[in-house]
Amino acid sequence: MSLTDDLILNQTYSRHELARLWELGGIQGINRGVYTPANQRVIFLFVTRIKQKCLTQYNDYLDGDLLFWEGENGHGTDERIAAASSKGEEIHLFYRERHHSDFIYYGKVILAHWHKRSDAPSEFVFKVASLNISDAYLQQEAVADLRVDYQVATETALNAIDKEILTRSRGFAQRLFRGNLFRLWDGSCAVTGVREPKVLKAGHIKPWAKSDVAEKVDHFNGLLLVPNLDSLFNEGLISFKDDGSVMVSNQLHHEDQRRMHITDNLHLRQVFTEAKPYLDFHRSVRFEK
Repeated sequence: MSLTDDLILNQTYSRHELARLWELGGIQGINRGVYTPANQRVIFLFVTRIKQKCLTQYNDYLDGDLLFWEGENGHGTDERIAAASSKGEEIHLFYRERHHSDFIYYGKVILAHWHKRSDAPSEFVFKVASLNISDAYLQQEAVADLRVDYQVATETALNAIDKEILTRSRGFAQRLFRGNLFRLWDGSCAVTGVREPKVLKAGHIKPWAKSDVAEKVDHFNGLLLVPNLDSLFNEGLISFKDDGSVMVSNQLHHEDQRRMHITDNLHLRQVFTEAKPYLDFHRSVRFEK
């Protein structure tokens, strides 16, 4: 009998309730982020977005139907999680927004992408099989074509069923790009530091239509911005120098600059070396054009 048999999707569970349901002696075995029960072909992830300050501040969060998750510092389960699909194991998710609250059971997740690291926690991205995002969400950004989605998806060892589920998910590559921008910019606007994810826009520096396959999914080819700055940047009315300082087009009327709070003091909070060629493209091709 699998431990998943009696679980109900979208039901909330505390660790104590799960310990009783699974007839464990206590919560010690499920008190970490990864639980691998003996003699079961299943891995459970317990993910908390806002963690206690005394704990390691892993950067974990749900964005639409994608879970962005950092592995354990010790890397003890990295390889098993990466190979789970190809070896017939399932990964299931319990997720909560804030510590000291109950977890929501989201069911099976499919590993879509992972970046193995030795000097820091490895970075994983999962698709939550039970979640489907709305058309309105998809239309917020350009939607990736299936060829690009498939190329990114096949970076991971997937069985045929999981691969089909993943690659049929519209716009996977674009949402992976958005999620990695949140990770790169610590979930906040690259200029203002605003942290509300519902208003932040993930946009390409070198436009999607002008980018090759690698550039389309390169998170260094992106800025996470509040809507007014995102629109101005996309229209070439502002750009940024390699030191991060803002450039304002003469085409943007002074009164509109004032109304939109565009001043010479605006600057990128950080300029990544890998982003400089993209910024150079934007200044040369998009700015004031």
